[in-house]
Order: sequence, then C-alpha cells, then structure tokens
Amino acid sequence: MNIRNVIVAAVVVLVIIVIIFVSVTVINKDRKEKIERNYGISHTETKITSNGVETTKPEDAVPPKEQLIQNLEDKGYDIEYFDTVFDSDISCHRIYATKDNEFIDICYDLTKENAETAFYEYEKKYDKYYLMAMNGTFVYCISDKKVFKDAGFKSLANNGIQYINY
Repeated sequence: MNIRNVIVAAVVVLVIIVIIFVSVTVINKDRKEKIERNYGISHTETKITSNGVETTKPEDAVPPKEQLIQNLEDKGYDIEYFDTVFDSDISCHRIYATKDNEFIDICYDLTKENAETAFYEYEKKYDKYYLMAMNGTFVYCISDKKVFKDAGFKSLANNGIQYINY
C-alpha cells in the first residue's frame, strides 16, 4: 500500500509539472507574437483643454486621400495607385507608397460590405507591419510608426478591426 501511495503522489506531481510547463510555454508563445488584436471601437482618444473636451473620432484618425498623398510626396515616398484590392475584384482607390523598406498600403472608398473582405485580403498579404486596420470603410497596413506619422494619421482611434504589432 505504501508503494502505491508513493506512485500515485509521484504521478500527481508529474501531471502538475506538465500542466505548468505547457501553460508557461503557451503564455510565452503569445508574448513573442506581440500583436494586439482589437475588434469594434478601440483606442478612442479624448483631450481636455481650456477650450473644452476634444475627441478624435475613429473616422477622423485617417487623413483624407489628397492630404495623405501630399504628406507622402512631401516626405519623398514613391507612390503607386490601384483601383482594386490586390488581384481581387474589390473596387477601391488604393494607394501604395514606399520609401526604403517602409510602406503604407491604404484603400479608400470601400463599401461597408467590401471593407471586411478587403481587410482579410490584407491579412493574407502582409505578415510584417506595425499597424493593420479596417477603420470604418478604410483598410490600411503601415510598416512602422514613422510612416504612420509621415502619412498624417492623427491617432490609433479605430472602429473596426485593428492589429498593432509591437
């Protein structure tokens, strides 16, 4: 009976060790990915100033198309224009700008129905980025924080799907 109790206790301890090891491995795997995934309204911003409360609406976080183009031209980006999302039949005004290894790929004028489909096309295409988002009817992928600022984005405010890669 004594040997049986020792064996049962040893098995219980071994099972606990395995559970802890697997848990730590899974947690560390999630931390290595370092992608924050947000769905719905996220990163809303409010500033309290002497003029009152100022909020950044998610749809206002994305610069207007003409302003984005001007900002990128002023910063020396090479800009290409497309009328579809990659090789799909999703119609949009797509701007792809690069400078060295930096990039921004953004679609304007998507319908609400096409925006989510376009986002999933971006998800298939890009695996290295700082920010990938569907913000209302805008879909964009940005390589790093510098491009984010160069393009004229005002905030991370978002209403849709947003992946931030730290």
